[in-house]
Amino acid sequence: MTTLKIALLLSMLFQVGATVFAISLIRKTRYNISWILISSGFLLMALRRLSDFSSLFWETSLYQKEEVNSWIGIFISVLLFVGVIFIKKIFNLQNQIEQLRKDNEKKVLSAIINTEEKARQTFARELHDGMGPVLSSIKMALSAIDRKSLSEMNKKIIESAYNSASNSIFTLKEIANNLSPHLLINFGLNQALDNLASQLLPQKNIGYEFDFQMDDKQLSKEMTINFYRIISELMNNSFTHANPQKIYLEIKKEESYILIRYMDDGDGFEYSPDTDENKSIGMGLNNISSRVKSLNGYYTITTAPGHGFSIELYFPSNLNTNGKD
Repeated sequence: MTTLKIALLLSMLFQVGATVFAISLIRKTRYNISWILISSGFLLMALRRLSDFSSLFWETSLYQKEEVNSWIGIFISVLLFVGVIFIKKIFNLQNQIEQLRKDNEKKVLSAIINTEEKARQTFARELHDGMGPVLSSIKMALSAIDRKSLSEMNKKIIESAYNSASNSIFTLKEIANNLSPHLLINFGLNQALDNLASQLLPQKNIGYEFDFQMDDKQLSKEMTINFYRIISELMNNSFTHANPQKIYLEIKKEESYILIRYMDDGDGFEYSPDTDENKSIGMGLNNISSRVKSLNGYYTITTAPGHGFSIELYFPSNLNTNGKD
């Protein structure tokens, strides 16, 4: 009998503790009806356990214990049943909060990327409109010098300065174009990527094949810029790190999504999508990931040391309904 009393005492204490804890959470749930009902069920459980414990020490004739326990059990069942039905609202609220978090994350990423693009365009314009004329005037001044009256040494100095000015103008145009590609703005994604590849890849004798199966006029301005940045980042990674012989790029539109498939036959690398080991490959993949998220897309990567690199990027096709705005 003593063992039963101790067990009932512990059970009662646990029940009371659970009840107090449940009631204390009511305010945090903003008085959600489901949690109030469940807390009420815990309270009735505690009362019934208290009744069971008290009956070991004295009997009362005020009520029939079995009948009261039965009614308490009925009320507990009803409260828990209704509470569990209503608790669905809590999960719906959690889903709404999670969706809101994802939407806000996407908006923040889009805002950051758009701000970055505006900064690139402003910087490119300042370089082109500010430094460009200065360098051109220096080049013109150097070309106007009468070299016949100069010594051979001074002729070489002037010629070297003239060539340096010419190279500076060319480099300035390249920098400005990389910051804000005029071909992308004026002629579209396909032409801009082809121009980028033709300038970059032949430097290491890298072949390339592009398969554009959609009209880039179907893309919004946001998608056009982000696609260009993603693909140029991939090409630059291949050029800098992978030592490939060939690069393949495919862009096509399916019914519900746009697919970008990029592959190279280079060195490849260790890749684990669910770990932090990929931090060693630099910021390139992080930048790509941010741009993909901002467009509500996702990607899969297949690579291994000595087996090249392949990435497939998927974007909802309903994002391109705005046209070339």
